[in-house]
Amino acid sequence: MMKIGCVIAYSKGHNNYGTSLQGYALVRKIQELGYDVEIIEYVKQLSLIDKIKYVINAIRAGEIKVLKRKAWGKRAYRHPQYAEGLTLRTQAVDAYKSKKLIPYFHRYTGFKALSEGSLNYDTVVVGSDQVWTPLSLPNKFFNLLFVKDSVRKVSYASSFGVSHIPDFQQKATGHYLDRFHKISVREQRGKEIVESLSHQQALVVADPTLLLTREEWEKEIAENISESTAQNVARTKGTPYIFCYLISPNKEARIQTQRLKDETGLPMITIRHMEQYREIDETIGDEAPYAVDPNDFVRYISKAQYVCTDSFHCTVFSTLFHRPFMTFYRTSHQVRSNRNSRIDSLFEILGINKSHIFKDNILKIKEPIDWRMVDNNLEKLRLDSLKFLKTALK
Repeated sequence: MMKIGCVIAYSKGHNNYGTSLQGYALVRKIQELGYDVEIIEYVKQLSLIDKIKYVINAIRAGEIKVLKRKAWGKRAYRHPQYAEGLTLRTQAVDAYKSKKLIPYFHRYTGFKALSEGSLNYDTVVVGSDQVWTPLSLPNKFFNLLFVKDSVRKVSYASSFGVSHIPDFQQKATGHYLDRFHKISVREQRGKEIVESLSHQQALVVADPTLLLTREEWEKEIAENISESTAQNVARTKGTPYIFCYLISPNKEARIQTQRLKDETGLPMITIRHMEQYREIDETIGDEAPYAVDPNDFVRYISKAQYVCTDSFHCTVFSTLFHRPFMTFYRTSHQVRSNRNSRIDSLFEILGINKSHIFKDNILKIKEPIDWRMVDNNLEKLRLDSLKFLKTALK
């Protein structure tokens, strides 16, 4: 049996739901194709010079805000109630990872061990999510620069996360792209970047979460339900509600979501303080559970009357479960480092009415979506994506 090494977006203590779900989905689908799969865990041993280079790269790439956010996230002790809730959330997500991902981990400590370890695999696959951001370039991990030349390298639904690669990184980006044997990306803009900076051709494929059907996700969440969520499900059964999941500090998104609640009279369930504490989050939501794992997250979306979000994966699951939703951009298109292309690409590929990207009126969430057309487009995308994966791994 051929052995596949998977490089996925993972970091200890990170509790983003979409990251865990797409990692699980990719591993599951590769296993279903008949391959032995390991997830490659890289424990870095960075020198002071390496760390300085990393910060300099972040500054030059316009990504210093990401480092600030990570640093601020460690200051939960300033808000004791939030710190307690964050502990519950992290425990729930870690429990999910311990069951769904960590059993497949193979740890490599230091870059030398990582590079030599690449010889353990017939193919190394990287994907999905925002693994090729300008911030990640120096680490030589997600771009598979650690993988020996003799080992096959495949990208599945990788995302640059941005619409433009900084000028100073373009040559290096083209270099690592040219080492791949097969490349697929998650967004149309990613395809354009690959083909403009390298000698490669790229295919736009489905995010791994979309490789599973609605029925497969329904089975997954039915078989894996936590005790706390079972109580919440029982309490809200048959009761319509709005589900709110906002990651960015977008104040307008919160104002508009509250407006929807006021207009409909529906109770709101919200996941507060993603990535860092935001005081405004304390003002919205009738319920704000913390002990929520990735399957619970999908379950809340699947049963909602309406969904308000600025999350790519929350948008994905709203689409899979045919939930009326409104997606907010996290930043303006005028910001060069904006990461809106993933939302735009999803809407274009699936044929979703763009009135469901917020512009000026939250009540447009009620405008109908042609779910039959969306499902047909999704099925074609799913089949093409699985075909790519089968061919690339042979």
